[in-house]
Amino acid sequence: MRFSTIIFLLLLICLSGAQVIDTPDGKVEFIGLRRWSVEKIIDTLAVIAPGVSIDRCAGLLKEAGFPEASLFKYSWKNGKMYSVITIVEPEYARFIKYKTFTDSISEELPQWKGLIDIYRKNPFEMQLALNFWQKDLNALKESKFTEALSSDRIRLIQSKIASYNTQKDKELAIWILNNDPLWINRAMAAVVLINFPQSDLVWWSLMDALRDANARVSSMAISVLNHFSQFHPEPVTWSPLSATLYYLLNGTNLFAFPTVLRVLTKTNFSDSLLVPLISQTEGYLIFAYLKANNEKERQLAHEFLVSATGKDFGYDGRKWWEYLKGKGSLNN
Repeated sequence: MRFSTIIFLLLLICLSGAQVIDTPDGKVEFIGLRRWSVEKIIDTLAVIAPGVSIDRCAGLLKEAGFPEASLFKYSWKNGKMYSVITIVEPEYARFIKYKTFTDSISEELPQWKGLIDIYRKNPFEMQLALNFWQKDLNALKESKFTEALSSDRIRLIQSKIASYNTQKDKELAIWILNNDPLWINRAMAAVVLINFPQSDLVWWSLMDALRDANARVSSMAISVLNHFSQFHPEPVTWSPLSATLYYLLNGTNLFAFPTVLRVLTKTNFSDSLLVPLISQTEGYLIFAYLKANNEKERQLAHEFLVSATGKDFGYDGRKWWEYLKGKGSLNN
């Protein structure tokens, strides 16, 4: 759909603070808007990228002045898509901080050659091997995006990953993920760490990897952490990773934000850590999710707040706000 068409067909709906536009291709929801309006975004993008669909423009939002943006698409039963675009407005740019690595010479690890070859041949297969770890591979046939893939092939890749299961493998993967300048080594390190969910250090390393400036690394960390949170939920001591959580909870890598909330919900994260981490932004991303029109984002924020505080104020942002202020004054 063209921007010019959207301007005429735009139907702006205010639902619980969310901003949604209705288009012939489906609804597009914007989360995180405070000073900007949907109309202003559309006008700006029409200049930057005329003719580009609004539901395909997340990558262009940085050119429009937003320091961070993400796009998630959901299929609806009526065959249309529901797109959710989350943004960080310019006033919060200082909270966007990715990890960068020195541009020094590094070689691909020979002991991970098998994994690297699999990834280079088809990164999507490697991602699916992680996403379907400990899951029924027959489900591959249920999606038009994966129905052509062989479950035997994915199972073979999973078997290869599972072979890196020694303490030495774990220690090497942790070091590589945190230090190696070559992105593909770091990406494979995240893959190997799926074998070690019982270690806080592994959870910390993967969570920190969500700030990796290379999306191919952070995407692997997202898959592994999603698996951990679903199949290995257990208490994790997060206080040593406060600096990383500070940036993630305030907008660094919005593609990872749902995973961050999901993981912290499943690992006994407490509000005593939460309040200092979000005080400078007043938790605006968490509360933006809580007010979302789309149920998935709204539930993620609600479950996170309930888990962290032991309280339940439903989806009433004002009550949550008052409670958290009482815990540590978000305005300090």
